Amino acid sequence: MEDICSTIPVTEKTSFNAFSTTKTITSAAILSLVQDGRINIEDSAGKYLSEHEIPAHVKIKHLLNHQSGISNPIPLKWIHFKEEHGNFEPSDFADQLLKSKMNFKKHSGVKFSYSNLNYLLLGKIIEEVTDQSYTEFVTRRILDPIEDDGNLMGFEYPENNHAIGYHKNNGFQRLLLKLLVNKKGLLQEANSDWISLHPFYVNGTAYGGLFCHPKSMVRYCQRLMPGNESLLSESTKKWIYNDSPTENGQSTGMSMGWFLGRINGHNYICHAGGGAGYYSEIRVYPEMNKGSVIMFNSSGMKDKRVLDSIDKQFIGNG
Repeated sequence: MEDICSTIPVTEKTSFNAFSTTKTITSAAILSLVQDGRINIEDSAGKYLSEHEIPAHVKIKHLLNHQSGISNPIPLKWIHFKEEHGNFEPSDFADQLLKSKMNFKKHSGVKFSYSNLNYLLLGKIIEEVTDQSYTEFVTRRILDPIEDDGNLMGFEYPENNHAIGYHKNNGFQRLLLKLLVNKKGLLQEANSDWISLHPFYVNGTAYGGLFCHPKSMVRYCQRLMPGNESLLSESTKKWIYNDSPTENGQSTGMSMGWFLGRINGHNYICHAGGGAGYYSEIRVYPEMNKGSVIMFNSSGMKDKRVLDSIDKQFIGNG
């Protein structure tokens, strides 16, 4: 249901919080700048972010493939309410978080270690290189070419038909969510089975701030298929189709912004997005020119791989 209390069903016009699937949008934006010759994937991240103490060995590619060595801070104050958005300063949030939480535990390029801070830094690089806000550049360069038929993909909370987020109404789940989110007033009891979440934004736009309809996400994935160069060229898309090994050649199961997998002999790239009240998965099979998208308005604290079971029913053995 889009809204349990009002018994409003989900329709094709219902939008959802995309959470970490946003990272693939940020990756596409960075790779478009590489494609245009405005940055080099081998550049040191500190070249563009001199105000932050980033070791010279941390390259842009290490942020994209989570090999920078930056730890992932948890718990994190990572949301603000819809009515607070007018006073929220994303740059202030990013700068304060990076100064207080950016901790390089390992040398870059030696190990895969997922961290939201990688994509917070990539968002700031986009702003530095383009002299635009992250949302302005990404909307113009990545999202605008996708939109048609009145569907939605953007960074402003939708005015209509946005699914209310829900979380299981039991003691352990409620406690876990409170610890992870740390935001008073977020949780409201919807019924005996579910807690509803007050409308909110994700603070780190570049790592999880996208709102969208599933149909818009489908169109985005279609534009990453081979033969479609409306977003990225064929040569640039190889960065997201292929594994990004460590410096010693060890496979990581991740490309520049996407995870890699295989079902019934067919390779795919994928990403999940989960958090308070919402969960999504997107997947592209480049060799088949096919993909799949699924979005929920119930909490997902981990990659459930829901599409594993669904896609197996439609994809034959390779």
